[in-house]
Amino acid sequence: MIKTIIIDDEKHCSDRVLNLIERHPNTFKVLKVIDTVDDALELVPQLQPDLVFLDIKIHEKTGFDFLQAMDIINFKVIFTTAFDNYAIKAFKFSAIDYLLKPIDADDFNASVLRLKETISQQSMEQQLQSLFENIKPNQKKVITIPSLTGFETLKIEDIVHLEADTSYTHIFTKEGKSMVSKPIKFYEELLDDETFFKTHKSHLINLDHVKQYFKGKQSYVVMSNDAQVPISVRRKEEFLKHFN
Repeated sequence: MIKTIIIDDEKHCSDRVLNLIERHPNTFKVLKVIDTVDDALELVPQLQPDLVFLDIKIHEKTGFDFLQAMDIINFKVIFTTAFDNYAIKAFKFSAIDYLLKPIDADDFNASVLRLKETISQQSMEQQLQSLFENIKPNQKKVITIPSLTGFETLKIEDIVHLEADTSYTHIFTKEGKSMVSKPIKFYEELLDDETFFKTHKSHLINLDHVKQYFKGKQSYVVMSNDAQVPISVRRKEEFLKHFN
């Protein structure tokens, strides 16, 4: 059983989570429903949950205030949020799970499946540290990706290019290469289209790392790591606009 706490200042929202939890009777054990950050800071260390469903806006404070005030974070977090698009992008960058309010049952069930795969892994402190960096205004963004040992954090500016490999993506950085278990479309939607450009159905490049462009029947670019990346015919004109 996953020992669970719900932190939300709106009763109808915490009731919704409780209702969804009741549909998984052999998965969760709810320890407490808490509606203020101050109470959460007092009770969470005492109760030692495995999981916290955490609202973003809690009265005059936030879920981020709660996490940053904790000395040790030894539990998983699933954020619940109504509308904060900026935070949602930060969650995606940091590989942190979230649920949009009003919470859909299918989305909740999908989160439960992901949770069961990761609940026994190490704490999510690295992911949360990445999140705290990404929610700072004007801060250079970082992205957290799965690795064989847990997670790896990369600076977005250090990504040179990405290449699809069926349902996986290879990420090439200035330092080397990593493989992640997400399709390239996930990164295409996540990364800034002012900096990243899809040259081909299987390739996404960081325009700041383009070293040379070669025109011809099969155009291609040479990146800062000397990799050659093709540019499809239908993408060539749009690509050149970035340099004119």
